[in-house]
Amino acid sequence: MSSLQKKAPLIVIVVLVVTLGAYAYSRSYVDDSRYVPTASEPAGHGIVGNAKSDTDAYDVRITYINDGFGPADITIKQGERVRFLNNSDVGIWPASGVHPTHSLYPEKEPTDCLGSSFDSCQEVKPGEFFDFTFYYTGRWTFHDHVHAYHTGSITVTQNL
Repeated sequence: MSSLQKKAPLIVIVVLVVTLGAYAYSRSYVDDSRYVPTASEPAGHGIVGNAKSDTDAYDVRITYINDGFGPADITIKQGERVRFLNNSDVGIWPASGVHPTHSLYPEKEPTDCLGSSFDSCQEVKPGEFFDFTFYYTGRWTFHDHVHAYHTGSITVTQNL
């Protein structure tokens, strides 16, 4: 029996422990307390619109260009609205991680198109935007469903 064959069970155990630890850590970072959204934006509804005619306020803007999202990683306060503005030459589809299920962000309504409310549920054309208000604290990864290799993260902290 070779040295590698003797070590194979140990390697499998180490990989399993690391995987389970990473999963447990990611689940412990989620705050499932129920935050009541404002009446202006009901739970489960992001907003898609045209940037040239929009007057709605937002707190932070993430701009998509042909090379991806910028900034790709941000930190915001609970209840703040993020605008994903498409300044590229192609359509995009901002959505929660993980591709293709979009199920990482915990808010889910029956009318949502895939795994969570953090999903534009449609292509956002050049010059349009998708706004979403984050009510759950944690670190939420996102991606462009059309170009899934373009990713980022939003860390939502509690309002103190």
